Amino acid sequence: MNIMELHENSFKVETQTFKFISQIPVKHHDAVTLAGGIRNGEYVIIAYENPKSTIVIDPSGAVIVHNISRQEVAKSIVQKFLLSIGMSDEKLNFEKGEILVEFALGKAVLIELAEDRFTDIVLDEKIGALRIDAKRHNCRIILFNNGRGVVLGQTSKRVAELATKYWLEQLEKEGALA
Repeated sequence: MNIMELHENSFKVETQTFKFISQIPVKHHDAVTLAGGIRNGEYVIIAYENPKSTIVIDPSGAVIVHNISRQEVAKSIVQKFLLSIGMSDEKLNFEKGEILVEFALGKAVLIELAEDRFTDIVLDEKIGALRIDAKRHNCRIILFNNGRGVVLGQTSKRVAELATKYWLEQLEKEGALA
């Protein structure tokens, strides 16, 4: 299986976090009183239904958007939020955060064999899956015996694809796929 087949058939970004920083930090008091936010320690959390997403105001006043995979949608949510509390949406800086990617290899994984053959793979018995420390691609992969898995800790979809392809090839070489 090549990476294009993997991508076209079963490689999907489920979510990505985006951090938006406005010129003037968001005040927690405003997020609670004007936008219906809920305080949770040093953070304020606001849940939206359409589109289904969550924004978090961090201690520095930056806005973090969760459960959205497209940057332009995340920016639209933040703009709407800022305008609702009377703040300008001009000159927003943003940073891409981690993505959550779901994939399917299309083959079963021989979990015990994979764990025995690689030092970067550990069997997590609590969830019945392999945890792969994909150091080369700066991410983590959780892989179940049915060949389905997730990539965590990466900010680039392309790098997550490369990590998945690399480990697919390694597992195939060792005969750990059925």
